[in-house]
Amino acid sequence: MSKEELTLAIVGDIYVQREDPLSIFAFTREPLAQADIAFGNQEVALSTKGAPIMPGKLVIRSEPRMVEALTYAGFDVVGLANNHSMDYGPEAILETLEVLDKAGIAHAGAGASIEAAHKPAILERKGAKIAFLSYSSVFIPDFFPAQKDRPGIAVVRLYTAYQPHRRVFEQPGSPALAIVTPDAADFARMKQDVQEAKAKADVVVVAWHWGVSEGYMRIVDYQRDMGKAAIDAGADIVVGHHPHMLQGIEVYKGKTIFYSLGNFAFDYQLAYSGQETIIVMGKIAQGKIKQISFLPAMIDEKKVPVLLDLKKGKSVVDLAQRLSADLGTQFDLGEKEVQIIM
Repeated sequence: MSKEELTLAIVGDIYVQREDPLSIFAFTREPLAQADIAFGNQEVALSTKGAPIMPGKLVIRSEPRMVEALTYAGFDVVGLANNHSMDYGPEAILETLEVLDKAGIAHAGAGASIEAAHKPAILERKGAKIAFLSYSSVFIPDFFPAQKDRPGIAVVRLYTAYQPHRRVFEQPGSPALAIVTPDAADFARMKQDVQEAKAKADVVVVAWHWGVSEGYMRIVDYQRDMGKAAIDAGADIVVGHHPHMLQGIEVYKGKTIFYSLGNFAFDYQLAYSGQETIIVMGKIAQGKIKQISFLPAMIDEKKVPVLLDLKKGKSVVDLAQRLSADLGTQFDLGEKEVQIIM
């Protein structure tokens, strides 16, 4: 196995829809393009086909030409399992796969069948194989998940029940406790996917669209449970998205879970979005992750992420530390990046 070091860059939600698509990565292209592998969550279909399939739901997509932004920034692979990939139906997700394939960008989390949607994207660089899996656990109507003969996304469905507060009779109106459990078959399939990917690759990255958005800010218990389950199955790093803001970082069994990376390049105005974002950087040698760190960035008024040094990005670093404090995570602040102590 090669001893040569491989660099990995990972970012959160991407939705590009603008006149000049390359402009959205004007200030963050360097670390992405220089990485051996760059990965992000492609939040929407790249398509002009199909029609909105959920009346009343926010539906968004990008023109196929917006893929130019991904190639310009140096993205090698994207995740597609999220709550907007299927907004325009099967035709749109199939065109998205074609657009990405033509651009030479690998993809995970969506496909023409359930087998394709659950198939890892495996990239080989410098003698190491890196596998990417992508799942969604939010906003999943019956027609979003891929089936044997139907295009769609890879999912782990969740079921929510509510238990009254233990002092509800003493304190009427006390908030109920939400009990969230994953669908047994979906959960088992995820773990099997990870195990099989680990058998084929040196490092496995699991990207997960999960959590609560709209300014909720807190990590939901199931995120921690399922993130740890993925690591127990063989994942080397888990990266979350969907809340549209940063969430805490946890180290579990020497592996890192980023519960939400927040938006990265997102051409839609969400009142509750955080402006803080990060680029996760991984160093891989001899088939193992040797270091995980992040670079702070801030999204400007034009919805463009701007890379910051640690001095200018102090507010981002402070936020990440504050959100991770209860998770026991320790950080080492270097000159240009923040290292996660694993």
